[in-house]
Amino acid sequence: MTIKKPGHLPACVLFLIGVLVLSSPVLAASITQSPDQVSRGERLTLSIRDLKNNDTFSLLIEGRFEVLPGSSFLFATDNFEMPISLVQGEIIAYTENTRESMLQIKKGNVTMGVGKVTGPDGIFSYSEKRDIGGGTYDRMRLTGTALPGTTSILTRLQLLGTKYGPDTSDISFTVDGIDKGTIFLTVVVNDRQELFREVTVRPPVTAPRRTMDDYIIIPTSPQTATTATTATTIPPTPQTFSSVDRFASVTATGIPYAGLVKIPPKDVPPKWILLSSVYSIAPDNLVFPPAATLSFAIPAQKDPGTSYAYFIGTYENGAWYILPCIATETAIEGQIERAGTFALMAYKPESTIPATTAVTAQATTPAATITVAEIPKIASIAQAEPTAAPTKAPLGWFVVAGALAAGAGLVIRSKRTK
Repeated sequence: MTIKKPGHLPACVLFLIGVLVLSSPVLAASITQSPDQVSRGERLTLSIRDLKNNDTFSLLIEGRFEVLPGSSFLFATDNFEMPISLVQGEIIAYTENTRESMLQIKKGNVTMGVGKVTGPDGIFSYSEKRDIGGGTYDRMRLTGTALPGTTSILTRLQLLGTKYGPDTSDISFTVDGIDKGTIFLTVVVNDRQELFREVTVRPPVTAPRRTMDDYIIIPTSPQTATTATTATTIPPTPQTFSSVDRFASVTATGIPYAGLVKIPPKDVPPKWILLSSVYSIAPDNLVFPPAATLSFAIPAQKDPGTSYAYFIGTYENGAWYILPCIATETAIEGQIERAGTFALMAYKPESTIPATTAVTAQATTPAATITVAEIPKIASIAQAEPTAAPTKAPLGWFVVAGALAAGAGLVIRSKRTK
C-alpha cells in the first residue's frame, strides 16, 4: 500500500487551483462620496477602493453658484487631502461669466497663482501637464470678479493622470467661498465612469428664535374651493455644456447638466489620428430626447498643404466607431442620443481621400471594418484656429514669469520659508 506524504496535493488539484486563480475577476475600482449636502466650511469625502497602480484617474469638480453682478467670488476646495499621486498628469481650471479669474494652489511652503483678465466671452481657461504629487494641499481656489450684469458663476477644476500610491484611500476637501449652490463630482477610472454625484451647498442652518406665537393655536377658516388653472408650458431652452479646455461641447434640450470629463486615450486604431482629447460625458446614464449636438472645434493648421478627413469617434466595448457627422466652418458636429466617450479623429494622410469629395456616413461603423468611402465629411485642416479653443504656451509650475500684455497677466511665485 502506498502512503502519500502529508502536505502533498495531487497534480489535478494544483491544476484546478491554478485555473481558478487565473480566471478570478480583477476587482474594479469602487468610489463613493459623502455627504450629499454640505454647508460652507464642511468637508466632502471621496472613498476610493481597489484603485490599482497604473490605472488612469480623472476627477472633475464643478461648482455653480449665484453672485451679485460685478462682485468678487471665491470657490475653494481647501485642505485638499489626496494620498495618491497622479504622474504624467494634468491640472485644468476654468471659469465662466467672469471679468477676471485666478487659480491659486498652495502646498506647504510653495504657492502658485495663475491669473488672467478674460475676454468679452467671460471665459478663463488654464491647463498644464505635470506630475501631481500626493499629500495635503492647503489651498485650491478659483477667485475673481463676476461680469457686470451676470448673476451666476461656473467653475471647474480637473485633476487627471496615472495613479500611484495606496489602493485604498480617501480624497477629501472643505468647501468654502459659497453659501448656496451646487457641486458636481465626476470620477472616471480608465475608460469607466465610477462616480457621478450632485452635492447641494446649503446656507448655514441657524435655529430661529421662538416667540409666543409659536405656542398659540390660531383657528383657521374653512377652506373654499379654488378654480384650477392651467400652467403655461414654457418650451425648454437648449443649453450648451463645454469641456474644461473648451474644445468639445454638447448642446441639449431639457437636460439640467452634462459634464465633459477629459480622460486619457486608449486603443486608437493604427490608421486614425487623434486630434483632440478624449471626453467622457457624465452622468453615464444620460439620454437626450431629442438628440443632442456634440461639437468639436476644428484644430489649428498643423500640416500646410494636407487635407484631413475629420470625423467624431465614439469608444464602446473596447473599440472605436465612427459617429455620423458634418463639418461647419469652425467645427465638426454629430447627433448623439445618450452619454458616451468621444474624440475628434482623422485618417492618417495615406488613408485620406481627395478634399473635393464629400461623403456622409449612413450608420455607425466598427473601426475594424472602416473603409475610405465611409468618411463622414471632408474638411481642410488649413483653417484659422477658432476663438472658442485658444491655445496656451506651456508654463512652468513654480517658475517666476514676467508680465504679459496689457489687460492679461500671469503671475507664478514660489515662496519658501528659511
